[in-house]
Amino acid sequence: MFDFKEIEAFVWIVRLGSFRLAAQHLHLTQPSVSDRINRLESSLGETLLERSRRPVKPTAKGRQFLRHAEAMLDARQNALSMMNLDTPFQGTLRLGVVESIAHSWLPGFLAELATRFPDLTLELQVDSSPGLAAMMRAGSIDLAFLMGPVDAENVLNRYLCQYRMGLVASPDLNFTSSDFSLHRLGHIPLISFARDSRPYRELGSLLHQQGLDDVKLHCSSSLWTIVRMTLDGLGIGAIPPRIVAAELARGDLISLPCQLPALMFTASWPNHLDAILAEGISGLAIEIASQDQHQHASMA
Repeated sequence: MFDFKEIEAFVWIVRLGSFRLAAQHLHLTQPSVSDRINRLESSLGETLLERSRRPVKPTAKGRQFLRHAEAMLDARQNALSMMNLDTPFQGTLRLGVVESIAHSWLPGFLAELATRFPDLTLELQVDSSPGLAAMMRAGSIDLAFLMGPVDAENVLNRYLCQYRMGLVASPDLNFTSSDFSLHRLGHIPLISFARDSRPYRELGSLLHQQGLDDVKLHCSSSLWTIVRMTLDGLGIGAIPPRIVAAELARGDLISLPCQLPALMFTASWPNHLDAILAEGISGLAIEIASQDQHQHASMA
């Protein structure tokens, strides 16, 4: 019979699309994750994953099993949470967060953090992902929610969530989702994250691939500035639509087709941080982020 470790490995491979990323998230070696999947498939008598595909995808039977697997993991987490209402966490946690999270599910996370860990004092730092990674290496923050993973020998990474990248625009620019393409931009610029960010580089690469090197690409380290410029019709914002869910719902912005990769966020911390504290905080963040993604499923 299979156990929770095997189920957990299966769920995270499906979520991340990779045995390697699932192994990193679970702090295991890739062969260990493969062994768990082999045991699970042997127990069920079914092939659950299409290993030849990139990213790895579940088979038809795997998709059926995924619903039950996630339900079992949720039930286990709920049971464990009920048995661990008292927390030993005290002192100060220096937490770094990127704006994309600060403008989406961070308020819900902070409210639940105060409820579950009332003796914990929080020092919050909002910055770009490269900035937070540098702060972590310098020892000025304890844990960060950022576009990861952080590629450093002494840093542990745990997958949090991912959000679809999109293009959003003011209706005043007279674009529609049905006939929009980057080749129709003309003199209208794109506005995205800071120059040293992954989304900026990926957007620049996409423009180059399509022969659109003449398109202006504005950038800002402030997400709020990007949103404000987009609302004012100064360009088309290249950001996750989740960030402007309210503006899209009101019709202040419209969503346009986009071919950019999704943004993956991780909880990252130095390996000297107390493991129970790190897992407790990151586990809560995963829970809140998952709730947010279910609530805004069309934008995840």
